[in-house]
Amino acid sequence: MSTSTTSPLRRVGVATGLTVLGVVLSIPIVFVEFDTLTQFVASFVLSELGFVAAALVFLRATSRGVDYLRIRTPDARALGVVVGGTIALFGFRLVAILAAQALGLPLAGNSVTQLAEEGYLITLLALVPLSVVVVGPAEELLFRGVIQRYLDDALSTAPAVVLSSVLFALVHVPTTVIATPDPVAVGVTLVILFGLSLMLGYLYAWTDNLVVPVLVHGLYDALIFALAYWALSSGMLETVAAAPL
Repeated sequence: MSTSTTSPLRRVGVATGLTVLGVVLSIPIVFVEFDTLTQFVASFVLSELGFVAAALVFLRATSRGVDYLRIRTPDARALGVVVGGTIALFGFRLVAILAAQALGLPLAGNSVTQLAEEGYLITLLALVPLSVVVVGPAEELLFRGVIQRYLDDALSTAPAVVLSSVLFALVHVPTTVIATPDPVAVGVTLVILFGLSLMLGYLYAWTDNLVVPVLVHGLYDALIFALAYWALSSGMLETVAAAPL
């Protein structure tokens, strides 16, 4: 834990503010009437840009450089962690979905599941590479590289991982509520997202390398989208079971 004298409460406030700043760009899209595909593309681009912008604002405002993010070229051990971490996230998601189904709990969708259900399957395929080169880097840059790192400077690692994961889960509220206006389904889905985020936060803290959660996040999402595309296009499933990260 850092010896920083900055108030932990103030740090939590800054982390929350950065999260809000990260989603501000995409908020107006919610109130504009577009077709589903246009709505998704606009929201996707603006939300990912928002996360990057919030991270860059923080780094510039606090005079911190890129070194603050702990970005390192992964060695063989780190790459092994990436593979294992991706499998672990996928396994957690599978167990969580099966547990929810066994308990009779509903799961919420999101804009991606809406697209799939309306026949835009090609979007799932396009999201496979985008998950690795856009989604993983943009979201991990803000929530792990900036927010978790910033909280960890004044708190111990565990609270930093938990709080950053809470914020990460909460940014998914708008899309889950719009897709599935069922509070129970939204709550269950957010709990799953929180659990997945905890795992990513732990990987960042354990390896001290932002590239690891970036790759795990991107590869996990890519795997989910690829499997969803295959299952839906082959007629094995009619709907996507649950949202990716």
